[in-house]
Amino acid sequence: MDFYRINEEYNKFLQRYEKEKRGITKVPNVRYTDHNKFTFGAVMQVNGMNYYVSVSSFDKKQEANMLIRVPGDNKEIKGSLRFNYMVPVPDECIERLIIKEIKDEKYRILLNKEYQFCMENAEKIQKKANKIYKMVTTNRKQVLTDNSCAFHILEEGCREYIEKVLKKDARQR
Repeated sequence: MDFYRINEEYNKFLQRYEKEKRGITKVPNVRYTDHNKFTFGAVMQVNGMNYYVSVSSFDKKQEANMLIRVPGDNKEIKGSLRFNYMVPVPDECIERLIIKEIKDEKYRILLNKEYQFCMENAEKIQKKANKIYKMVTTNRKQVLTDNSCAFHILEEGCREYIEKVLKKDARQR
């Protein structure tokens, strides 16, 4: 498990796909002005698809997230893992984030702390990912389902992207 960046084209495809099928999308944007969003994973595998969880600066405790804590730091809570926004990603659409290549020293230090937290809590993270996935896909709590990615729809979208984009690209080479 590691930190990864999701291919922007694939991410936009998933957003459009979910919006088309559901009327809205909960797939997070990956492009931001300061730093592009990154994920941690793979946190679980469903139907042969690897799921990645969004790492966010959001710092409020909620049922579908896990706070990233660094005990002893002035600001102990660094952000959170947002399990309701997990997405399935083909291997071809993900790129490992190399922390030591980050130029901004403060940001690099923060990423190292977040990474350490994630690795130390990898088993808990995987359990939470599976729990939230089950809760959302079985519609155990309507408010959670409404505020989460539609995982089954994203899985359909992932399969379609593999068939229509990745396999087509491979055939054209």
